[in-house]
Amino acid sequence: MFYYFPDNYMWSSAFNLALMAGGSLGEMHRWLAPLRDGEPEPEAWGKAWAGMAGQQEEQAEKDLQAGLRRSAGLRYLRASVYHASGERQIAPGPEKTASYRAALDAFEKAVELAPLNVERIEVPSPDGVLPGYLIPARTAEPAPVVIFYGGFDVTKEILYGFVEEEFVRRGITCLVMDSPGVGEPLRLRNVPSRPDYEVPTGAVIDYLETRADVDADRIGVMGISLGGYYAPRSAAFEPRIKACAAWGGIWDWGATWEKRWATRSKTVSVPWFQLPWVMGTDTMEAGLERVRQWTLVDVLPKLTQPLLIVHGENDRQVAVEDAHKAYEAAGSADKTLRIFTVAEGGAEHCQTDEPDPARQLIADWFAQRFGTLPAQS
Repeated sequence: MFYYFPDNYMWSSAFNLALMAGGSLGEMHRWLAPLRDGEPEPEAWGKAWAGMAGQQEEQAEKDLQAGLRRSAGLRYLRASVYHASGERQIAPGPEKTASYRAALDAFEKAVELAPLNVERIEVPSPDGVLPGYLIPARTAEPAPVVIFYGGFDVTKEILYGFVEEEFVRRGITCLVMDSPGVGEPLRLRNVPSRPDYEVPTGAVIDYLETRADVDADRIGVMGISLGGYYAPRSAAFEPRIKACAAWGGIWDWGATWEKRWATRSKTVSVPWFQLPWVMGTDTMEAGLERVRQWTLVDVLPKLTQPLLIVHGENDRQVAVEDAHKAYEAAGSADKTLRIFTVAEGGAEHCQTDEPDPARQLIADWFAQRFGTLPAQS
């Protein structure tokens, strides 16, 4: 992995994640270089990313004054990535909320000005409204759709940056979602995660079935990082899902967290506050107790749809052995395990070190299952 911050996995992984979502190396380096030496200071981290985003927003307004709407929109898109990247490391509170709202506002301006091929949708569910962005395929006929879930700390705006129009180019609509424990439900309404993710997924599918532009017989689900639990769990109990991809294999996430906490692991993506916050508990101890429910050990044998698991050989957040266990346990007749190696690149958690081969692989895999190849431009 590229350690932009020497000996600091958390900050370096966040740096790589921002690049993966569409950040600019030069812009990021200009603001983050002063933080590379010395002890990490969370306050300095938030200020650097806010300054980075603010500079792009200022430049975007100048572009608008010159009549350059698309240029302004793309600057706002990067500003959204920068606001979100800073927010991930800030503990829950007013500063975090302000940073998150700034990311939402910048993304909304990018959608309007660039413009982006997205439609904001809101799904009624037992957990309240679940917001998402539909990235519609450019086809005359109803298109297959892939629901894309984030995981422990990635929101729908960042998910958009991960895939943009790769599914669209293959004739597939993609729906990037904020769901329980993620994005707006967690940050604006304090809705924690839940182990039975087939419940929100069922609500999303109910919504998709009302759309004339969606082929309800070809609905897939994928998830990145902890989404590698959400997607297979959903598919195992929701027969309307026809294909499932885990961008990062999960086996027993509770056991993973017990090990992380016991060793005070240095290879976590965000500070320790994240677990009790996502779990909806007041203490770390309660969070560790609740997270034991997030296991696929007894779930994966029930999954029978086509399954793709993509993992990194050198994943230091979730052991590669977990991906192998998940693959072996899955009940699918059509199942694929793709391990990216150190030699070829993409060996880190969710391929943040070299994401494009994994992104293309996943989109192609769904296109093959849904019969939308050859690729469309």
